[in-house]
Amino acid sequence: MPVYNIVTALLGLATAGLILYLVRKDRLSVNYTLWWGLVAAGLIITGFVPRLTDFVGALLGVHYPPILFVIIAILMVFIKILFMDIHRSKHEQQIKILAQRLALYENQRENSD
Repeated sequence: MPVYNIVTALLGLATAGLILYLVRKDRLSVNYTLWWGLVAAGLIITGFVPRLTDFVGALLGVHYPPILFVIIAILMVFIKILFMDIHRSKHEQQIKILAQRLALYENQRENSD
């Protein structure tokens, strides 16, 4: 097994270990664990089964199979950014509603005095 495959597999195992550590210490939400678990699993599989890249590339008609994982990584980054924007938008709406409720509450307090 080439050194780069061993390094890739070790990176995947280290990522998986880090994810478990962060979840146990409540530093990473369980909602994000699945996402990062898929990243770790992809690294581990790529490291231990390097011919899988060639097989999947041949099935999809990709002439240079390693670029397939670059494309998948870019797609995953775009999906992650989309989910982050959705999450941020939801929080912005909640903050706006809370600010309006606080303003109404302060107005009621001033009028009652």
